[in-house]
Amino acid sequence: MDSHLAPIPEEFYSFESNQPFTSCLVCEADLLSGEVDYFIEKAVRNYHEHNVIDVVYEYAICWHCAHDMNGQMSEESMQNIQKYFSEQEEFVQNLKDYSSNWQEKEGGLIPDNCVITGEPKAKLDEYMIYGHFRGNAIVKSSMPYLLSGKVMDAVSDLLSNQTIDQLDDFMGEYFGGPPELEELWKPRRPVFF
Repeated sequence: MDSHLAPIPEEFYSFESNQPFTSCLVCEADLLSGEVDYFIEKAVRNYHEHNVIDVVYEYAICWHCAHDMNGQMSEESMQNIQKYFSEQEEFVQNLKDYSSNWQEKEGGLIPDNCVITGEPKAKLDEYMIYGHFRGNAIVKSSMPYLLSGKVMDAVSDLLSNQTIDQLDDFMGEYFGGPPELEELWKPRRPVFF
């Protein structure tokens, strides 16, 4: 395996199959062939009182479909998100540290803390993980993210109505279900970095 690749951490496996994702949610491209890079986003809820972790939603999306989705985001949303992340000192420092040390990373690629707030994953009620993959490997040269529910809320507040409608349509198309469940997902829209 190339030095910039590592085996996919099991935390990024599909909750349903407990195996790596095999196809793009949108275009159904074969992700494990290694011909296209892809991204996995997973929103997780901790029920501390019951010692249970539940996946709210998860998906894998190929680079091409993610690029298309990003292209549909409003200019206002993109600028707001870029400004938000560039102003987060802990995030910027984490990104610099990761960028200069990724070659030495072995295992434990997923941060144990929110990359913005520093809050430990074990204490978070909700969090989202995000990573960059190729074939059956994580791309080590791209920092995987763990974002707290508080950060996800802050990012959601930066989105324009146009982008909110687009992401709600995405969730409805690919994760639709009873209206009472769809209401649970709305605060946790995919982010598509």
